Amino acid sequence: MRLLLPLQFFVFIFLCLFNTSVNAQGLCDRGGGGFDINVTEGCAPLSVRVVNTVPNAIAIGYTQFYDGASFTPSLQDISNFRYATPGTFTLLQQVAISTGRVYECKKITVYETAAITAQYTSCGGGKVTISLVNNAVLPRYDQVEIQWGDGQTFMWQKGSALTIDHTYTNTSASPVVKFTGQYAAGKACSQGNTFSLPISFQQAQLNEIEVKALEMRGDGTLRVNYQGVVAIPTEIKYSANGNTYTTAGTRSSGGVQPFDIQNLNAKQTYQVKLSSADLCQGARDSKIYASMALSGESSEGKNILKWNQYPIAEGFTGYDLVKDGTILKSFTSIADVTYTDEEVECGSYSDYHIVAKIGDVTSTSAPVGVRTEISNPRPIEKASVSVLGDNIVTIKASVPGSGPNSSYDMTIERAEAGTSTFKKIITLYNDSEYSDITVKTNEMSYCYRMSYQNSCGQKLPPSQPVCTMLLKKDFVSLGWTPELPVLGGITGYEVVQRGTSSGETIIPTQMNTQYTIQLSAQSDLEYNFQIRATSPDGDFESLSNIINYRRSAGVFVPDAFSPNGDGYNDVLEAKSTQLQAFTFSVMNRWGQVVFHSEDINTGWDGTIKGENAPVGSYVYKMTFVDDINQTVEKSGTFMLLR
Repeated sequence: MRLLLPLQFFVFIFLCLFNTSVNAQGLCDRGGGGFDINVTEGCAPLSVRVVNTVPNAIAIGYTQFYDGASFTPSLQDISNFRYATPGTFTLLQQVAISTGRVYECKKITVYETAAITAQYTSCGGGKVTISLVNNAVLPRYDQVEIQWGDGQTFMWQKGSALTIDHTYTNTSASPVVKFTGQYAAGKACSQGNTFSLPISFQQAQLNEIEVKALEMRGDGTLRVNYQGVVAIPTEIKYSANGNTYTTAGTRSSGGVQPFDIQNLNAKQTYQVKLSSADLCQGARDSKIYASMALSGESSEGKNILKWNQYPIAEGFTGYDLVKDGTILKSFTSIADVTYTDEEVECGSYSDYHIVAKIGDVTSTSAPVGVRTEISNPRPIEKASVSVLGDNIVTIKASVPGSGPNSSYDMTIERAEAGTSTFKKIITLYNDSEYSDITVKTNEMSYCYRMSYQNSCGQKLPPSQPVCTMLLKKDFVSLGWTPELPVLGGITGYEVVQRGTSSGETIIPTQMNTQYTIQLSAQSDLEYNFQIRATSPDGDFESLSNIINYRRSAGVFVPDAFSPNGDGYNDVLEAKSTQLQAFTFSVMNRWGQVVFHSEDINTGWDGTIKGENAPVGSYVYKMTFVDDINQTVEKSGTFMLLR
């Protein structure tokens, strides 16, 4: 009778077998496995196919790159493998059978096929010198076949000199040299890929070899970026005194490339040059360039930077002082070697470096970090107040040391002009502009003062007060308050006159705080006037409130009044604010003058010689001179009521 076991039983047995510990060094020596392989050596990439030869296998797995020691390798249930890179590899087979696990290992050898590389120099007359590049690829080949492109072939052997000379008899052609890495006879791979190098018969230009940039690093490494020419040996030299030069290294590569001179003093300056020689007995030293050194210190809230004067005047075009990655200031004189940075704040940290420009070549110093210290911080010395409307005053201030990376608290206090009692209205955080909307700018002037605390916790006393300009009109005269609206002083006052049709006119008054309106019969009927003051540097501006003015405004006389002592409409008054001269007379119905005045502020109280005048109709006549010097006569009637 045949016993049928479920699939789960075999899976259980397989897992148990594969999880059994192995008490040996590596798995290859365990033996018992077996597989056929189609190839064990060949050129990269090499494809390998395996066939299991172990009978009654329950499960089969392979490890393509076995390390020879692991007991739990990662297995793949496949039979085809690809080796893309050169080397010698171990292919491990692991087979589960009914009695346990068995193993088999085979070595796979893969040969390099990447092309070698080479450079050349030509000196004219058909002679060229080939330089094989000694990288990781070249040593893997036993020899290199060089086909010169003129029918001749040369076989380079491993261990030979890396430079090979060849002379062409025909220099009118442009041959292509082909390089093929080869292996000794009997190996499964004969050769690698071919590298082609076109040849041009031109003499190398040593004057192309020049320094492009110098950069001193903080660790004392001087980075030299320079232009090289292929296969031309170039020595990178430096000197601390300008006389004795030390060779830091030699390169033969072409193009712009870096070279690091290490273990130098970042605070010292060095001179650098390149010395080159070609195969045509040519030799040349490049131009000499110098490194830069920068120092910095903090003094009373300012960062003082100093650097060495560039020692070679020829070709010098200027310096750039860079702060935190941004050009802070540029200099054109080679003698400019110091700068004081005042745009800093207590506690702030800034990185600086100096860049000397010599034509299209730059020389950059090592970075210098400066932490700003302030023992005597400055109070606010620049500020302004300006009227923006009937109930708005804008306060602006310049906080010393403020910037995009700084922090401060600014407190604003206010007092009515003429008083010394200041009250805090707000504290701003990292802001120096505020609009006060709790004011009546057409009625009075307001004074403000500002104080701040910097990022080091130092509190500064309040600034000197700045006061809004209150503009008022008295007939044809304008006057405004004399308190300064800009902290730090002003250049003078300007009257801004805006007509309904004539546009804006600016009238300077120097430091005078009064102005007489100058109008004529041809002037606009209505104007707005405002006073403006500006700081000497133009950074701050202050505006007053606006006064409206109507040219040749008439005189108003009511058509009735009631002098009964009730406190309302008890006096007959003519009203106007823009008269230069005025006379006013009241007559009864018989033409008799019962009241006369030459003061517009003095009206008729309804009495004649101390007695109440009769109720009834009266006539008035007036003569006045208006703001443009016109004499005007006017008359009319009104009622006296009780």
